[in-house]
Amino acid sequence: MNNFLEFLTQNSVDIVETVFLMLFSLGIALFQTLIFSGLFNLKFPNWLFFILSPAIVGISYLINPAFPLAAMFLLFISVFFFAIVGMIYSGIQNSKQEKIEREKFNKKHNIPKTTFGQKILGVFIIAGIFGTFILLAESENLKLLFLIIPGFIVLKNIFFPSSKSKFMRLQSILPTSKIDAIAMGMVEVEGDLEEIEPIISPYFNKPCIGYYYKIEEESKPDDDGRTTYSTIFSEVKTGKFRIKDETGTVTVDGEGIEYFFDRVDNQQGGKTRHSETYLRNNDYMFLVGYAASDNGETIIKKGNPDNVFGIAVPRNISFRNKYKPLLDSFLITLFFISLIIIYIILK
Repeated sequence: MNNFLEFLTQNSVDIVETVFLMLFSLGIALFQTLIFSGLFNLKFPNWLFFILSPAIVGISYLINPAFPLAAMFLLFISVFFFAIVGMIYSGIQNSKQEKIEREKFNKKHNIPKTTFGQKILGVFIIAGIFGTFILLAESENLKLLFLIIPGFIVLKNIFFPSSKSKFMRLQSILPTSKIDAIAMGMVEVEGDLEEIEPIISPYFNKPCIGYYYKIEEESKPDDDGRTTYSTIFSEVKTGKFRIKDETGTVTVDGEGIEYFFDRVDNQQGGKTRHSETYLRNNDYMFLVGYAASDNGETIIKKGNPDNVFGIAVPRNISFRNKYKPLLDSFLITLFFISLIIIYIILK
């Protein structure tokens, strides 16, 4: 190291070599310009570093002919130093800007902030997962993960089923009612929709009975180059409508209804993708909800907060009901085969 410093400070250069070093410093000036304008987002004349860097080399020669090499070395090192600092600074600024934009987005769409309790719960869950992993690793029982992970999945599906699972389970139990023979309580009906109170969708401004609006953010392409999207906001809003079959018509209060079909009626792509799905006049749909009496007139609505209230495409329901028993049999067989394999592994 000392020899290198001596080489930089004790080897004099002549005027021709100094001019060559000044010309070489123009390449360094290009990187400096890119770093300070791109990473630090500073505003300055484009020619600034193309004057400053050669000037530093030239002035160092005027001070001492042994200094230009040291000046060039410092300019060269400065490129790497400011590039690293600039990347850190740019990352911090981008994070702040993303936070501001996300807060504006949440405020616009009335998305509640994550509460302090939810954050603490998340920390405890993550800590519990890591703690379990470390404990099993130290006790050389990592193989137990083959039992723990499937166990969590089974318990989650049993005790915390999704809304779609509840809907599918209930529709498989309930008989489809004719509208003129609806009894009070949970019912399922099937028929054409009739518009009562049209509403306007939020992005494409389409009149409809109801809409499911979704905003998705583009994710990084996967290994195959395919672009994926993650949902950052969704909203369902449905007005009052009627559903009719060959026996009659019944009114539905659409507040709180969930859409259990994957149709997309309007979509606009880009870095942020907007999609809308509509309930429209004359759509033939399958509905599960709570039938109640409203001033002597039957109305289907949400009922209690825990009640299932959803709508789906009949042919999808028929297809699922036809092949679900086969799928269940396959999954049960696969589950017991997996238990046998796990037992052999852990033995």
